[in-house]
Amino acid sequence: MAANEIPGNGVADMERFRVDSRIEILRVLGDLARTTQLVTAYFNEGRDFILTSVLRLDEENNRLILDYGPDEGLNQRLLAARRVLFVTRHHQVRVQFSSEEIHQGNYQGAPAFFIALPASIIRIQRREYYRLNTPIGRRLNLIMADAEGSTIYAHIVDISVGGVGIIEPPEGRQCGWDAGTVVPDCRIELPEEGVIHADLEIRNRFQVDSVRGEPVYRVGCRLLRMDSRSNAAILRYIHRVELERRKVRKDQ
Repeated sequence: MAANEIPGNGVADMERFRVDSRIEILRVLGDLARTTQLVTAYFNEGRDFILTSVLRLDEENNRLILDYGPDEGLNQRLLAARRVLFVTRHHQVRVQFSSEEIHQGNYQGAPAFFIALPASIIRIQRREYYRLNTPIGRRLNLIMADAEGSTIYAHIVDISVGGVGIIEPPEGRQCGWDAGTVVPDCRIELPEEGVIHADLEIRNRFQVDSVRGEPVYRVGCRLLRMDSRSNAAILRYIHRVELERRKVRKDQ
């Protein structure tokens, strides 16, 4: 996996998204530290990853301090990696940076990862990478069928033109959620837009805590075989929800 590659996406035009301004890089990394936004660290040519977050932007020592992972085996493989690609979101825009050297240290009495501040970051602002966190009060479902033809409803927690993040339903465990699995003939019922159809490719799966504090699995998926009508419907849905949220913030 190349240094400027996002797993699962082309790299031919990545250079036009590169940010070299140190002021801007510090602003983005500082925001990540303040909001504890999740960061995915890919290594071993993209075959392995861990979830982490920025604990501190240490500008004085030109370093970034990141949270240590719960799996010590993965942590050690990460520390031994020749290159690590960090991917996250900043204000709903996809951001990535890489490091060729990562060290273990201690921060506030606990293990942590230390890397040098990146000389540049990639900030991708193409519309297909914009992800909307779906409204909590208006559940959005992905509808699919299991191997026996039974209907499964999965809660969509974020959506973009290119993909969705879903919470794995109990029935999904029998569907085979391995990365690379393609689930055909899925449907999404978009409010005021109707039903869109797509195949679903599983990209990743990891455990998170639900709003009730219960462990659940979040599954990252790519939407395949999408026509222009479906793409436009998703964009209209995203735009409408964003307008509603801005109006609420303005009225508060």
